[in-house]
Amino acid sequence: MGEKLKYYIILHLVVLVFGFTGILGDYISVSADFITFFRTGISFISLILIGFFIKTSKIQPQTAFKLILIGGVVGLHWFMFFYAIKVSTVSIGVVCMSSATLFTSILEPIVFKRKFQLNELFLSFAIIGGIMVIFGFETEHYIGILAGLLSAFLAALFTVLNGKLISGVSSFHITKYEMLGGFLTSGIFLLSMGKLEISSFNLSGSDWTYLLVLGLICTTVAFMLSVWVMKFVTPFTVSMSVNMEPIYTILIVLLIDVVNGTSKEKMSTGFYFGTAIILASIFLNAYLKKQQKRKLTSSQNLVNSI
Repeated sequence: MGEKLKYYIILHLVVLVFGFTGILGDYISVSADFITFFRTGISFISLILIGFFIKTSKIQPQTAFKLILIGGVVGLHWFMFFYAIKVSTVSIGVVCMSSATLFTSILEPIVFKRKFQLNELFLSFAIIGGIMVIFGFETEHYIGILAGLLSAFLAALFTVLNGKLISGVSSFHITKYEMLGGFLTSGIFLLSMGKLEISSFNLSGSDWTYLLVLGLICTTVAFMLSVWVMKFVTPFTVSMSVNMEPIYTILIVLLIDVVNGTSKEKMSTGFYFGTAIILASIFLNAYLKKQQKRKLTSSQNLVNSI
């Protein structure tokens, strides 16, 4: 039990670190496109350096190209996520990201050509209800909400696409090439807008510190730890723990508000009610999937015993 507890604690610490992503994005003074550019660039360079010290098998050029394209989707997802935070609040950004479960339940059957599951569709409608409640009470943040929902859709899209490529490809390679794709996509966007210049790298010390923490700790280290700890805990535990990310983030930003004596992240009662609906739907979805898997395993064991 003590050994399992250690891995549970590590997993929740990783989720807590992920929870700081939006907070750091809010603190960094540069725009969302530059945050994405620096985050993916820093993470990619760190993975190149890590590659010199670990053994990795080679992958086919066409697979690497597909991962780079998916990385472009990752870059767009992060851009919309940070943009949502910049134009609204951290709380709005992370709660809208929770709706990725809704989009995954729609995209996954289409991509993998399987039937839609009734419980997923029902819970998706519940998530839509939660989003509508938030919309109704936070009308001044509608641009941030729309950007956050688009970010969630893109997150669901690259997760589903990764599901088709993950077999036979190491998590290290997936992360490395997708960070490259995000870096190239954001870089091309900034160049096309005439925004990427030498002076773009002339950031304040605090901005560079936050960006390094974001790129190294919240991206590279957190991801590698999350992959490692999955060897010791069940997928259900991972799923339930990841669902805690928006809760951790909201609690952290509210605590920061209290310490600083501000009310930037103070939202309406309707916002928290809508958030509760969304999170309850996500947790219920994870629980139902565990029950479904347990029944399937029991049925297979019964067949094998006959």
